[in-house]
Amino acid sequence: MEEPVRVPLANVSGPVSTSQAARGTGEGLHVQLDLLAAVRTQREMTFTPPRNIFAPPHPNDSMTTRANQSEFDSGLEHTLRQQEALAGLTQFHYLGFVRMEEGWRKKGELAVLTKNDDLHVVRTGETVEDHVVVKAITQESVTLQDRQLRVEHTVLLSEEAPVQP
Repeated sequence: MEEPVRVPLANVSGPVSTSQAARGTGEGLHVQLDLLAAVRTQREMTFTPPRNIFAPPHPNDSMTTRANQSEFDSGLEHTLRQQEALAGLTQFHYLGFVRMEEGWRKKGELAVLTKNDDLHVVRTGETVEDHVVVKAITQESVTLQDRQLRVEHTVLLSEEAPVQP
């Protein structure tokens, strides 16, 4: 077998490249004066450091302090209202569980609750005192929820009668 013939590569199509065309005809570098002037004005501008949003507020930031104070006050007010609702729910006592026959079971079990001198016989989903909803009834406990504040409280079965004031 003969060795292949080696031929140098030549440009067959396209513009011919020469060393003079690569050097240019004296129009090579241009200085853009408007860009240099813009860079100079940027250097002369005063720099203000960015504000650290993760830093604790300074005592002299009155706007930030007022905003945080109002958020704190509204959160505190909401917490106090939740505590009042929970205190109202803790006044209920679970006296008994009424087991229904098989035909009545579809409507749910009945629970006997008392609050102060009032006696309530309720099912799951019923409303007591216009703002308390019975969420669940079991043999051991009843779960009540305040409708406005969505506070839940579980009342365990009382073994003794509630104390009369």
